[in-house]
Amino acid sequence: MTKCQLWCCGEVVMRSDKQTGLIHLMLLAGICFGLAACSEREPDTEPAALQSATQSRLPVRVSYVQSDSPSVHQTFIGTSRAANRVTIRSQISGRLLQREVKLGTRVNQGDVLAMVYNPGATPQALAAKQRWQQAQVEVAQAQRDYDRIQSLYEKKVASIQESESARSAVQAARAATDAAESQYQQALQMDAEQTIRAPFSGVITATPVEPGEVIQVGEPLLQLADPNEVEIEIIVTDAAASSVQAGDVLTVLTPFAGEQRYAGVVHEVTPFRERGALPTVIVRVADTGMTPGTTVHVEFESTLAGQFVLPASSLIKTGHRQSAVYRVKASNEVELVPVQPLQVIDDRVVINGALQAEDAVVIAGNHQLYPGAAVTVVQ
Repeated sequence: MTKCQLWCCGEVVMRSDKQTGLIHLMLLAGICFGLAACSEREPDTEPAALQSATQSRLPVRVSYVQSDSPSVHQTFIGTSRAANRVTIRSQISGRLLQREVKLGTRVNQGDVLAMVYNPGATPQALAAKQRWQQAQVEVAQAQRDYDRIQSLYEKKVASIQESESARSAVQAARAATDAAESQYQQALQMDAEQTIRAPFSGVITATPVEPGEVIQVGEPLLQLADPNEVEIEIIVTDAAASSVQAGDVLTVLTPFAGEQRYAGVVHEVTPFRERGALPTVIVRVADTGMTPGTTVHVEFESTLAGQFVLPASSLIKTGHRQSAVYRVKASNEVELVPVQPLQVIDDRVVINGALQAEDAVVIAGNHQLYPGAAVTVVQ
């Protein structure tokens, strides 16, 4: 073999070895890429299965059973008014001579508010006083006559009949004096009624009669109110009225006057005020920050006769006069729990049933459930 042939053969062998190495390298790279691809696909199988299982669960919303005694908060609307208020009426007939105050005038106890003129009040008081004084004189004279006759009787000069007559005259004179004094005090009081005075400190809230008008006995002349203490009279339900008593403290809110909170004390509960009418509760607020005429909300908390309180949407009908709720177990499956509804208040229902504190009860989505259904709780 010539040199040229040997060189050519060597070159062929070298090229063959290079091609074989390149093929091996390409095969090795393909195997590594395949392994990497397999390792990336294998973890995706488990999340896909988990996602499929999650999508098969039914979404529901739940409410947790509270361990506290069931109670309900109710709010009633009322308007504040002065706790101490009075309509001042005339005790005598006559004419309103003058009025010393106007609407909104602040007065103190004992201040003169108005004058009523009765043409017979003062003369009658003077005449009654004179009759009383005359009766006192007659008593004194009868007492002197009795003392003189009693002295003569002791000296055996006057008879016992004369002594008894003198004693009777003294007693009759004293009785007449007492009657005359009573009539005088009555006439004096009628005379004093011509001057109208304030029974307590406050503000004039009404003046229905003008000076110069003729008035009758019992006719209203003025209205007086003390704004330092206000009260609210509210119409409530029987349950709310039975849940409070005099002295209890309730929360009073002013929704249209800055959302302020006050402590109100129950002053009076009238469950049978009128036949067929709802009961009323009077709540007093001693804080001077609230003015009469303010719209307020009064909050009542009533204890309910039942075990639990749940949203009304949690209740489902299972038959004639039979109800139940769905309870979510730890395995995220629901079970049907029979319950007995007692009372519906707003959007809640009072029930008795085999529930425990912190049980999760389905309140939304229960229309699609069945016992043993798998669920997922959503917010």
